[in-house]
Amino acid sequence: MPDPVEDRPGDDRDRYDERTDGPYEEELDPEAAERRITQFVTSADELPGPTVEELAGQVAELMRTAWFDVEGVMDGKPHNKVLAAQLLLGQRARTLQPDDPEQWRLHAATMLLSGMVVRSVEG
Repeated sequence: MPDPVEDRPGDDRDRYDERTDGPYEEELDPEAAERRITQFVTSADELPGPTVEELAGQVAELMRTAWFDVEGVMDGKPHNKVLAAQLLLGQRARTLQPDDPEQWRLHAATMLLSGMVVRSVEG
């Protein structure tokens, strides 16, 4: 019998399915996932401070402001220039360590630009 703590192919500390000799793939139940998220949010509301709804609203408003600011920077720029800026930001983010906050800011910037790239293609 294999050692339960032994590293196996594809392990990455993920669950391992010995029947398929690969990572265990759990079927996603979207409704169950939503219920678990709701339960987590509800339990977090019991912690001190503003409600989760208030915090989420504040963050969403900041992102709307950032969207409009970025949109102003990119207004009138050729599609390929916007796309190139998005790709460059993603490239820079990938050079950073996951614990570097700048990596996550750069990823967020690429997400803002991705919406603008898609929108410019759709016309």
